[in-house]
Amino acid sequence: MPFDNAGLTPLVASSGFTLWYYRTTDTRAAALVAGYFAPASNRLAAGDLIILQASDAMSFQPVRAGTLVAAGLVIDTAATPFRVNRTCAQRFSMRQVVSAVAMTVLLAPLAGGITANGVVQAQAAVAGPVAQVQFSIRDAGGVTVRGPLTAAVTAGTASATLPAPIAGTGYRLRVEATDMPEIADTSAPFAVTLPYALLLQDDSTLLTEDSARLLV
Repeated sequence: MPFDNAGLTPLVASSGFTLWYYRTTDTRAAALVAGYFAPASNRLAAGDLIILQASDAMSFQPVRAGTLVAAGLVIDTAATPFRVNRTCAQRFSMRQVVSAVAMTVLLAPLAGGITANGVVQAQAAVAGPVAQVQFSIRDAGGVTVRGPLTAAVTAGTASATLPAPIAGTGYRLRVEATDMPEIADTSAPFAVTLPYALLLQDDSTLLTEDSARLLV
């Protein structure tokens, strides 16, 4: 049934606040429908409290702006048991502790006078948990022409002997960690020359293998 204005009775009024009592044969759900208390808009004010005695429950209903009645608190019920709803949120966090580990490889200077029939002695100083490195020789175009040759790291040092490439310039020696190629070092360009050989000719003239004359 609709709102009954005669069923709304003031109990306490003080400082702009009124405690009301409203008794109805309607259910509590019906009394909470928007606009139910609209006929009493000239009596109700925001902040008032209504003790609602409905057909199925007794509850406290606060009045909001525009005679809108909030859900309030049920203190007694004849139809359904008293129920309290609660919600919770579970928080989960994870903390990760990391530490930096320095890993480097550094080539030792190359010996001079590398010839095409000789070898290249490669040596590198290694810092950090690097177990193996690979040595290789690349030409001026970046193509690997010797190696890669794997060497174990012992007491922070690794070494290997690679056959020298053919005579030419722009060669570079490279070393890199086997498991982490980004940890690497590359030497400055170096040249490989032809081996020297001298031939004795008549009249004490010295010639190279390609018959070039050497002055004495």
